[in-house]
Amino acid sequence: MGRANKLIAALVLLLLFITFYIRFLYSNTIPSSWDQVDFALALDRFDLLAMQPHFPGYPFFIFGGMIVHSVIDNPSLSLSVFNNLVAISATVPMYLLAKRYVSRMSALIITLVLQTSIYFMILVNQPMSEGAALGVLWWFLWSLLCGIDSSKLRYQLLPLMFFSILMGIRLSYLPFGFGLLFLWWFDYERNKDRVRLMGFIVLAFLFQLVWVVALIMTEGSLIGFIKLSMAFVTGHFTSWGGTVVDTQEPFSTRLHQLILYNIILVGMAAKSAIILIVLSSLTIWVIVKNKSMRVTPMLKNHRVWLTLISVYFFWNLYAQNIEKPRHSYPITFMILFLWLVLLIEKQRLMKWACIGLAVIQLWIGSLLLHEQATKAPSVHQVAEYLTQKNKDSIVYTWEETRVFQYLGVPFEHKRFYTYDLFLQDKSYHTNEDIYLTNHLIEGFEEQGIDVSSNLEKVRTFQSNDLFDPVYDKIVLYRWKEH
Repeated sequence: MGRANKLIAALVLLLLFITFYIRFLYSNTIPSSWDQVDFALALDRFDLLAMQPHFPGYPFFIFGGMIVHSVIDNPSLSLSVFNNLVAISATVPMYLLAKRYVSRMSALIITLVLQTSIYFMILVNQPMSEGAALGVLWWFLWSLLCGIDSSKLRYQLLPLMFFSILMGIRLSYLPFGFGLLFLWWFDYERNKDRVRLMGFIVLAFLFQLVWVVALIMTEGSLIGFIKLSMAFVTGHFTSWGGTVVDTQEPFSTRLHQLILYNIILVGMAAKSAIILIVLSSLTIWVIVKNKSMRVTPMLKNHRVWLTLISVYFFWNLYAQNIEKPRHSYPITFMILFLWLVLLIEKQRLMKWACIGLAVIQLWIGSLLLHEQATKAPSVHQVAEYLTQKNKDSIVYTWEETRVFQYLGVPFEHKRFYTYDLFLQDKSYHTNEDIYLTNHLIEGFEEQGIDVSSNLEKVRTFQSNDLFDPVYDKIVLYRWKEH
């Protein structure tokens, strides 16, 4: 390695160290959403029925958080630190995967760009399972391609192990299991051994049983676990999961949300005009300089990459809540990797351009992580405001009450979904100030109930929608009787 390359490598490693340090420095310490509270509570008492956490339990994620929690007292911080540790470990498979297609120096730079991706930094610093899942996903992808290219037994077993860990952290990444079909297909083509193939399929099943059996044991019985799982699956696809069946949004609306907003605007750029301009400029520059741009470096295993992206894309489009861009980030991450592989060695200056992109991402990401760590989210602002009112009051919410409960607020709060139950409960609080959040009111409107004549707007609470795209804006109303 020449002197210039050594300097570049030293610079990249320094930037990686700074990235990891900043992520640890601004790790999340207080949960700010229903899901985050579920995960935080689970570290002290794992109970699926009490939604600590909600089904399917995320056992490997919770177990990792518990290990860190034995050293760090704060449960939310423990989960964020665990996410960071797994995300740092993903540096290895990121580099090894990139090195399959580009030079070692370019692979190191690609790893830097991926680790400084702004939305990835945000997700890693939240007490949610996405951070750890994204880290393990890279280990799975690396092991999968190793297994596809080699018939050695260890390379056939590693993907099965990593996929089990991935499922035990985030079950919604299930579509990536489609990659195992490629693994087994190529192995069978090499060995023509049906017994070997069946053995791998059985082992894959046994690996998954590791975390499934653990959950069944915590639930107490197989029947109880099945009932709980069926209730969750039914609710996810028919009531609250934000799937295409639940929301019944036009296909074009969901497609626009997924591609333009989730993948490009949020996932790639974290809503930064600077990042969008840089990414667009680099792409246009390389295309202009290489009019006959070829994708030869990606021909090896390109079907695997494209298939996994496509399968997860349709899964995300139809079976997940696309109002939450975090569900779409695996697509963004993989596309970003392929984009970097295709572009970084097309021009000599592209390496420096990518380092510059990483520096910009690190700068903007640091500011956002500081904001996420220091500025109170909307639901916390509401809690503080009502706490300072110094009078009897009750607030009716949609999901915000889960966070209020975790914070131990002094005022009364209740979660309702139907208007009739709200009216009945409200009649018991005639001597109190009655407040409602905009999310509850929107729920009433979906039921065909207009309560606008009974509402007096009190205050709007706002936080960054990159951190919580659903409850970033909470409008508090006071109820008025006619």
